[in-house]
Amino acid sequence: MQTFWHSLAMVTTPRASALAWGCLAAFTWGLTGSFIKLLPGFSTVEVLAVRILIAFAVTLPIFLVQPGLLSASLALVRRPVGILLSSLMVFYYLFAVRAFQLAPVSDVTLMVGLSPILGLAFKLLTRKALVRSEIVGALTAFAGLLLFVLPKLQGAAGDRKTYLTGLCFAALAACVSLGYAALFKHCAASKVSLSPIAVSCTTFAIGSVAIAPIALVSSPALLSKLAQPHALTIALSLGIVSTVVPTFCYSYAAKHLPPVLTTGLNLLVPIFAALLAFFLLGETLPGLSMVGAVLVLVGVMVLSTARLGASLER
Repeated sequence: MQTFWHSLAMVTTPRASALAWGCLAAFTWGLTGSFIKLLPGFSTVEVLAVRILIAFAVTLPIFLVQPGLLSASLALVRRPVGILLSSLMVFYYLFAVRAFQLAPVSDVTLMVGLSPILGLAFKLLTRKALVRSEIVGALTAFAGLLLFVLPKLQGAAGDRKTYLTGLCFAALAACVSLGYAALFKHCAASKVSLSPIAVSCTTFAIGSVAIAPIALVSSPALLSKLAQPHALTIALSLGIVSTVVPTFCYSYAAKHLPPVLTTGLNLLVPIFAALLAFFLLGETLPGLSMVGAVLVLVGVMVLSTARLGASLER
């Protein structure tokens, strides 16, 4: 009997730990939009440069502790697929930052989470067969999206244009996220070993080299802006709490959790984002939008589990 409980503890403890780290990743990702909103005097390129530079500076000491990670990152830089994956992540960060600057946090986070719906649309364009649960999930999420957006379109024309532009950037971020996931999956199917953490670290390095000079040249006052205590605190939080921390936490969780739980963690991000934006920014959701948000999350969950089921059957 004692052996049974010992074996049970050995099985459940890593999973419980992974679930806790995964929830922390969802929570810290949910802070991203609020942190970006709290930097109103910064341009999109400035926010992107600061976020990636700080993340790169934080990961540098990790390379000293984990030489294997450094070797994997250097190997990625020499491979076209590594450069492509890292470039996609940089564009994802760029589009997401701009979206958060233009539209409410909850709206952007929800829109970015619709990448499974975009994947289904691509599947339709390539004339691949759909299972019933995929159709149900997609229709539910689409109906929820309409209910979610409808109350936001009843404001002034200028506000409506800004809002829709923000959603367009969020949709672009979702498309890039889908492309990144598809390329990563293709590499795995081709027996190409890739570490998500190594890709992220490579992204921070490449992004720092590419974006930082542009930001410094186009915004000479960037450093003086960061010298303000409030701005520096928010920038550090964005680069560390909402970028480095969730990257490592989610990678650990994904290794120890089944795909269904990993999908569930992804769906926690919009919930955390909406709650945090309410407390930090005072953003609220109309009742109809709340109903729509629930439908979107349910639809994405149904669609994601249907895709996981189809993958397992193969």
